[in-house]
Order: sequence, then C-alpha cells, then structure tokens
Amino acid sequence: MTNAPLPAHMLAWKASSDVIRMEEIPVGDLTRTVQGFAPDKNFNAPAPKLAFDDPYEDDEDHLNKVNKYWKARDKERMQREAHYKELLDAEVKAAEWRKAEENVRAKEKAKEEAAAWEKEKEKGLEKEKTVEPVKEKEAGPSGVNKGKAREVPKTPKKSQTEVRSESEEDEDEDKPQSCIYCVKKKIPCVPQTGKKVCVACKKRKMKCEFFDKTAWAVMDGSKQVVDTVQELAGLGRHREAGQLEVIWHDHQRFMMEVETWATVDLSAADARVLQLLEWKSKGIEIPEDLEARIHAERGVIQCTLNEQLEDLTMRMDSIQKRTAWTKNGLPRLTPEVPPAAMQGTKRKGDNEGDRVEGSKKKKKKKVVETEDEESTMR
Repeated sequence: MTNAPLPAHMLAWKASSDVIRMEEIPVGDLTRTVQGFAPDKNFNAPAPKLAFDDPYEDDEDHLNKVNKYWKARDKERMQREAHYKELLDAEVKAAEWRKAEENVRAKEKAKEEAAAWEKEKEKGLEKEKTVEPVKEKEAGPSGVNKGKAREVPKTPKKSQTEVRSESEEDEDEDKPQSCIYCVKKKIPCVPQTGKKVCVACKKRKMKCEFFDKTAWAVMDGSKQVVDTVQELAGLGRHREAGQLEVIWHDHQRFMMEVETWATVDLSAADARVLQLLEWKSKGIEIPEDLEARIHAERGVIQCTLNEQLEDLTMRMDSIQKRTAWTKNGLPRLTPEVPPAAMQGTKRKGDNEGDRVEGSKKKKKKKVVETEDEESTMR
C-alpha cells in the first residue's frame, strides 16, 4: 500500500458507496501485453497510443508505454482500495457509536419511566390514607350512612404485580438482618429466641452489630456496579473476538491471493525453463549464469511462497486459539501434536540411542579380545 497523497477526485468520495473500485487484473492477462492491450474503462488516465507503422518507434517503446500505463493503473487501484477500506471502517465505527448512544438513551428513558411510576404509586398510597378517615366520619353510630354520602374519589385498583412487590417488601422487612460478623464470614446469621445475640456472636462472646440502611444500599449498589462492569468486560471480549475473526478471514483471502500469484509466477518460470531446453535442443549457446538464474528462479518462488504461507498459517492458528472460547467454527490449519505423543517419540529416541551405544561397546570389547589373542599367539 502506497503512502502517497490521494488525488482530488478520490478525496471527493465521502462514503464507501461513492468509491469506484477497479478489478484486479493478473500479470499474465492478455490486456497487459502490447498485442492485446485494452485500457481500463474505470481508469481516467489517457491510454497510450501505439503506432506500429511509425519507423521511429520500436517494440521496446511500445512495451514501455504499456508498462507505464499499467503501473499507474495498479497504483491508483491500490489507493482506491485503501480509501474504500478507510471509509468503510469509519462508517462501521459511526454505526457502533450511534447504537451505543441509542442504548444509553433507552436506559435513561427506562429509568425516568420507573421514577414516574414510583411517584404515581406514592401518590396513590397517600390518597388511600386520606380517603379512609373521610369514610369513617360519614358513617353513623350504627354503621349506616345518613343521607347522601359525599362522593369519594375512586383510587385505581392495584395490579397483581404491585401487590406482589408490596408483599415481597413486607417479607424483606420482617426478615431479620444479618450482623456484620456473619456478613464478613459469609455464614447464615441464626438469631436466638428471646436473645439479642446470634449463635456465631454468642460463641465469640460479643454483641451483634448491624449495618444501617445506607450501608445496605451501598452494598447493593456496589454489587450492581460489579455486575455491569463484568457485563461490559464480556461485551469487550466478544467485540475483540469478532474483530479477530474478521482479521482471520482477511488472512485467508490474502493466502488465496498469494497462492494465485505464486501459480502464475511458477507457470512463467516453467515456460522459461521449457524455452531454455528448446534452445539447447536447437544448438543455441546459452550463458551459464543465465541458465543458473533461470533454474534458480523457480526455487526462489517456491521458498517465498512457503515462507508466506507458514507465516499466515501461524497467525491464523494463533487467532483461532484466542477465539476458540466463542465456538465460531474457525478451523485450525496445522494439527496440534499432543504432549503424550511428544514424550513417546523422545523415549523411543532415547531407547534407540542406548541400543546404539550398547552395540558400540560390544564391538569395542570384541576388538580388544581379538588383539589379546593375537598377542598371545605371537
């Protein structure tokens, strides 16, 4: 990717949909040659004019013109791709930011609705308290209303959820609170009947100390904060795993491109080797350095291909290992060797080494015995 500044017509593209992308044309395509030259319609640069009838232009001039055109076209294609990727990344980040803002607004709206509902609930309770004494005043000594009773404003009936929540609150108030010692030790606080000391504090021969309501509220708030922090950390891990998965697929696509480029280069090297053999069969003398360079070209291409593929597979396997907990189904390119198999191969090698050393020692003993026998015979 080039670091050259983008031209003005590319800077005018403000969205990824505005970018006019160009297809990648391989090196061995006929349109890149002088005979089958065809300009790209999406490339705005002027195409070279090849005058085959001009005596002042030869094949080298034509080839230079064609090569310059395709070099400029490939450079602009890479710039367009880089600009397209940059705009696409910016659009993705903007969409994520908008989504986060919408979530924050929805949470704030839910909090406001809950606060309004609580206020309405408190107003309803206050109305009920004011209505009860009015009814008692209107009723006579026998409990029957005299004359026309005053109309009392009707209060809305409580729903089942409200009744349940009130009953749960009453149950929580009726439950005895845990003392500070039992909370710290994380043990159940068992009160004793007729005594103000729980079982654990009685064993310690100390009085029970209790938290006030503000302390309990702070503890509940801290638990909620911890839960939200853990949830945010989990979301961050999932986001990082998604980004790594995208990188894995980019590596896979790049690996396929590298293989296609390598096949094209290898086929060209094979063609040069066949041409060299054909010239030899015709008796044409070829310099040794040229022949060696042609033969070594294929090996260089193969070595570079293997190095690039090994590097890419190593990176992809590391990404697969880091994102295995998400169960995204990414395959592992190089199979893992279990540690038990490695130990078995090491033990086998050690045993073979011991056998070889034992056979060498036996041979040495035989040689020494034969020398002693010869000396005695003499």
